[in-house]
Amino acid sequence: MRRGLSLLALVPSLALASAQEAAPLESFASDTPAVPEVRVRGEVRLVGGVDTGFEPRREDGLSEHVVDGWGRASLATDVKLSPSLRLVVEGRAFWRGGAEKGLERAQGAFEPFLGEAFVDLYTRWVDVRVGQQALAFGANAVFAPSDILNPRDFRQGLVLPEPEDLKLPVFAARGLATVGPLTFTGVWAPFFVANRYDVFGQDQALLQPPLGLGVPFPVDASVEPWLQPRLLETQQPGLPGDLGLRVTSDVGWMKLGGSWVWANEKLPQVTLDPELDALLRARERGEPADAALLLSLQERLRAGEALYTGRYARQHVLAAEASTLVGPAQLDVDVGFSPSRTFYGDRLRPLRKPSVTWVLGVSQAEESDLVYSVTYTGLAVPNVGAQELLLLVEPGTARGRERTALFHLLVGDVQYTLLGGSLEVGLRGAFEVVQRSFLLSPRVGWRVAEHVSVGLAAEVYGGPSYSPFGYFNRNDQVLASVRLTL
Repeated sequence: MRRGLSLLALVPSLALASAQEAAPLESFASDTPAVPEVRVRGEVRLVGGVDTGFEPRREDGLSEHVVDGWGRASLATDVKLSPSLRLVVEGRAFWRGGAEKGLERAQGAFEPFLGEAFVDLYTRWVDVRVGQQALAFGANAVFAPSDILNPRDFRQGLVLPEPEDLKLPVFAARGLATVGPLTFTGVWAPFFVANRYDVFGQDQALLQPPLGLGVPFPVDASVEPWLQPRLLETQQPGLPGDLGLRVTSDVGWMKLGGSWVWANEKLPQVTLDPELDALLRARERGEPADAALLLSLQERLRAGEALYTGRYARQHVLAAEASTLVGPAQLDVDVGFSPSRTFYGDRLRPLRKPSVTWVLGVSQAEESDLVYSVTYTGLAVPNVGAQELLLLVEPGTARGRERTALFHLLVGDVQYTLLGGSLEVGLRGAFEVVQRSFLLSPRVGWRVAEHVSVGLAAEVYGGPSYSPFGYFNRNDQVLASVRLTL
């Protein structure tokens, strides 16, 4: 699926999302209202894209879309029932459609779902929020290593969607308390929700041509979108759910903090039976299946044996954070350590490795016609074996020696507003340093009325086949969009 055109750059207050999350009722007046105070907000965004080049249809189920579109809508009601009680209910909808070359295999899907829907209870000692919510851990609003309690929607990529589209609300209970100079945030998310992603047949799917894995069975376009969410999993986690604790404090001119998260990973670890894996490899090479191998698999299927598993591992994350103002800019730093985290090797084999992640972000912190955000993310994965390869993290040439895998990513967004706010021009992009893969998305938007904006944009990807952006390098395109707001 294509990533959507953003008519607005990342707002400068994104880096302060954690602080805003910590005080959910502060936006309301403290005086007791005579009647409930109600606020309503909503928007509709429509985007259509056309590829700059039409590739022919593939026989392995990995063909690209050459035209597609998507839309998002939200409608939220925010009610202050009393000085100590607040209710938020939001409905969301996501729809998309696309077709391959010659408008073949046209498909579409419409998904209504519950957005943020929670009750806030504000007391003298603790603030409590229960319900569907987006949780904020860490200083950086998008890439903080401890911010793993909410699942993500990767169907439009990682970099180009707006943060509120990328992070999906999850049911949780959150408590917020201040003790002296320290602010404590505790979270329990008892019910598991996986990431949203596509396995095949979409432009951001996990299976792409460079991997050398095709779809082992034919799938009709009309049912493909509904098969994707649960295709790889065989078991979901139960209780105790996800747990998180965060402590922050203002120290001089800085805000410092630390956090611990014990959570289920939101992508499954998929392990194929060796005999099934051998059969699939032979099919991909165009070789006839071994009769004895087929017979063995048939007998095992009759006996009820599982030929693959897709389970969700758990991980601990320990993280430290800091944020401060430097002139007109907000500076954020996050560092996180996980003693065991799932990475994926070639052919998507799961590998459990320790990892260290660090994030440095700079963003505009004052109101201005120029709005910018730049984030550098680094990753170190020690103890990578000589015959192992971390997919999309390191190049194929890294194989052959034991090593510490390193990954560096720069993500930037800049926007400038002209003509009294009617015209917006911007550029969003990312550069992965080790393999020199990149994406660029220039855009221009025009506000035709108070609540109506239109825009044009382009998306350009480049890099080696196994690089983060080269792996998905099938979708350079031009996009048009419309945005309506309440």
